[in-house]
Amino acid sequence: MNDCWPCTSWAIVDYFGRPKPSYFVIARELRPVTVGVARKDVKTYANDRTAAFYVIETVIEIWGTNSTLFDKRATLQVSSFDLHSEWRHQLSRKVVLRANSSCELYETRLPGQERRTSESEAQRMVVVSARLLDETGQVLARHSNWPEPFKRIKFPSARELGLELTIGADGESVHLSCKRPIKGLVFDVKGDDVRWSDQAIDLIPDDPQTVKAVGLRGREVNVRFLGDGST
Repeated sequence: MNDCWPCTSWAIVDYFGRPKPSYFVIARELRPVTVGVARKDVKTYANDRTAAFYVIETVIEIWGTNSTLFDKRATLQVSSFDLHSEWRHQLSRKVVLRANSSCELYETRLPGQERRTSESEAQRMVVVSARLLDETGQVLARHSNWPEPFKRIKFPSARELGLELTIGADGESVHLSCKRPIKGLVFDVKGDDVRWSDQAIDLIPDDPQTVKAVGLRGREVNVRFLGDGST
């Protein structure tokens, strides 16, 4: 709430106390169980006497955090998608999240990304999604990792994304699914304010999500996301 002016705001709520998208991003990272994904380029030189000849491998690292006082058994599901084709890669493994700690869960070369011999060599636009599921199959945590910087991503068209948004029968929930990964979905409505359970979410194929919307009362929902062409 300690805002600054005149410059880019760092507040996570607005003047009226309404949560901004960043509020929900922070809230997700403060849940009892979380999962994170990072990618990095590992450069291996031909020998210790040259800086001109090397191979670059892109590696992903996945870790989990359990802030409860009990160990938690879970299933780690990792899915990789190419933004511009039907290619995908999936894996699943059992993991144990130790009580009150963070731990590395998995590390591998980025699926679908070939080794490179130059910094300027084109890379495949691969999005990696990680989910932790409990023993009943309920999603404990999810996270997605995208190629960066975002400004260099050529996002698929709205038609290719296949975004489906439907209002629940109760008029107070929004059901979401897609055919291609979507970055940073933000919802809004005209008229009275709505209390959203989540915002600024990444939507991944085969991982539908439901957002609670208290006060929606069946109204039409406007949606924006990164690369939608609105800006």
